[in-house]
Amino acid sequence: MMQATPTPSHAGAPKDTGQEVPFEMGELVYSRTDERGVILAANDVFERLGGFAYSEMIGAPHKIVRHPDMPKAFFHIFWQYLKAGEPAVGYVKNRSKDGRHYWVLAAAIPYDGGYFSVRMRPSSAIFHTIRAEYARLRRREETEKLSAEASAEILLSRLKELGYHSYPEFMSQALHQESLARDAALGKPPDKVATHLSGLVTALNDALKEQTRLVSLFDSLKLLPVNMRLIAARLEPQGGPISQISMNYKTSFDNISEKLSKFVTGEGNICGQMDIAVRRSLILSNCARLHLEMARHIRKPDRTPPEVERSEEYQIVETLGQSSHARVQISLNEALRLAAALIASAFEIRRLVLGLDTIRILGRVESRRDHMSEVACSATLDQIDAVQAEISESLQSLSNLAVAIQTGLSLINVSRRPEGETTAQPGPPTAGAPRAARAASPPPQAAPPTRRVAAE
Repeated sequence: MMQATPTPSHAGAPKDTGQEVPFEMGELVYSRTDERGVILAANDVFERLGGFAYSEMIGAPHKIVRHPDMPKAFFHIFWQYLKAGEPAVGYVKNRSKDGRHYWVLAAAIPYDGGYFSVRMRPSSAIFHTIRAEYARLRRREETEKLSAEASAEILLSRLKELGYHSYPEFMSQALHQESLARDAALGKPPDKVATHLSGLVTALNDALKEQTRLVSLFDSLKLLPVNMRLIAARLEPQGGPISQISMNYKTSFDNISEKLSKFVTGEGNICGQMDIAVRRSLILSNCARLHLEMARHIRKPDRTPPEVERSEEYQIVETLGQSSHARVQISLNEALRLAAALIASAFEIRRLVLGLDTIRILGRVESRRDHMSEVACSATLDQIDAVQAEISESLQSLSNLAVAIQTGLSLINVSRRPEGETTAQPGPPTAGAPRAARAASPPPQAAPPTRRVAAE
């Protein structure tokens, strides 16, 4: 690879002229850097937009095109994902050597001890919203002397207000919407796999909401068996059937609550993990398309790099595209495994809730043995009846959503399978779970290496 004397920082470049460098929808910008952010390869579109000669770019830090209008928050978040071995997506305003600017949606991915980034021209409604948010945040960074970490917290909070419950949700939606807009502008059909994955995001959002609702319902039920025990203590000072029933209810409820917390919180949050896996698949699916398109462009560039370098770079980008496709499959398999686990967990909790129903009915029968007990217990038992009915409805809804997601993922797997390839027969379902809980297990995946990165 050609080496050149590193170009000085862009701090001395002319002030932004306010003019935008022409950037066609069909063009793609790409660059490959080492782990420090030093440019190892770039294409002719990057050369033209940045205004640097190819010999100036190679060996220079990528920050030669950084624009002072970009908030520090963006780079802080962006590099967090890259250093964790995950793809990173975001809108970036870059500055050309002559002081003009251009906007891109950057999709970067760790690769072979460095980083690879493909950028497209943004045009979606998300872009126009984020551009305004960047401007406001950058002003706050300057006036309030915000650190990168503090600014990042503000940006993430603002994205939640805009309807993105996480940064991966924002990344997946931004990349998918920009890909759709680009396909439409170029007269290309949308990618089927990415479209199906995007459709599953709605079901996943519904599942996450249902999970939150379920936790809230259990919280509202928590004090009711305690109330029953207090009432029973007044009615039966020496202990009696109502006291025993209320104790049994409390014990069973605590057992269910413990099981529920294991699959809705922390690392056991099955819906959350499934959401991450599907969104990673969506991001990687769109990245793979860009990588393979970029490989075709490298094969027949308008000008630099030289023939030998072009051939080597084509192989690198082509391999990366295939690798991204393989990682999509790994994430899909993981999502399928999690969907099956969610179905099994919901089924188990529903079974335990049926046991609560039996105890609740016994409590109702015992309270009706005399008028005083019925009057004292009626209101609390009515509340327990109502909340348990909602819990059963929520669990059924969560199960239905998990089955729909599992079915959708299976169909996507079929659509991605090469023609003539057969599917291995699934193993037996998880004990106690319905037949729909069957799913393939993902292949083992090594943990991504931690990389030292020089901020752009």
